[in-house]
Amino acid sequence: MRLKDKVAIVTGGGQGLGRAISLQFAREGAKVAIAQRTQEKLEQTKADIEELGGEVLAMAVDVGQPDQVKGLVDAAIERFGGLDILVNNAGVGHWIPVDEVAEADYDRLMDTNLKGLWMGCHHAVPHLKARGGGSIINISSVHGIQGGEVNTVYAATKGGIIGVTKALSAELSTFNIRTNTISPGAIDVSSAMQGCLERIKPEHHDEFQRLFADKYNPGSRYFQPLETIGQPQDIAWCAVYLASDEARFVTGQ
Repeated sequence: MRLKDKVAIVTGGGQGLGRAISLQFAREGAKVAIAQRTQEKLEQTKADIEELGGEVLAMAVDVGQPDQVKGLVDAAIERFGGLDILVNNAGVGHWIPVDEVAEADYDRLMDTNLKGLWMGCHHAVPHLKARGGGSIINISSVHGIQGGEVNTVYAATKGGIIGVTKALSAELSTFNIRTNTISPGAIDVSSAMQGCLERIKPEHHDEFQRLFADKYNPGSRYFQPLETIGQPQDIAWCAVYLASDEARFVTGQ
């Protein structure tokens, strides 16, 4: 087992990429604290980890609320006695033309995607230092590298994640704490499209679906050269590698 007896926190661990990462961590022997905005979305992942024989803490957390992020880290330390791995995966998106983005939309994405991630690092780092090192994995997006239509705020948050990760890699290397990003392209997560549709104005639904279909189809070169769509498990395997000792010489990526 590549993560035997390691302790990990995975935000957004109840669905999509976070669920796949949490389950694979458990298969590799890690004790996992999973967080999601609503408790009901955590229950299936929690049950599946327990069925694997793993130890799990499931906690409803809004990462856009700094006190809740601190509460998550504190609860994981109390339950498992330490921390080795932090996966900042929780995030939200929207597809709204730049001239229609409300300040409240901007604040919500920044608070969840960027501030929430930074707060996770802020509260986790002292515990990683106490362990003599660890791994921080921040989930960004190809949008943070290449941008994309009608998602300026989302792209800004995901680009910010890359910048934070590179800065942390320089700051924390002395403490043997590695920080890396995973920037997925097109991943088959059914909840992603539905979640975006719920957050955009009805008059933009057709345009969003056109963009989604155009850029998230096999053969699209906009997000990835391979003629296929990735699966959450593909990201989970990458996360296990970055969390494990196999990646001891990998940071700032």
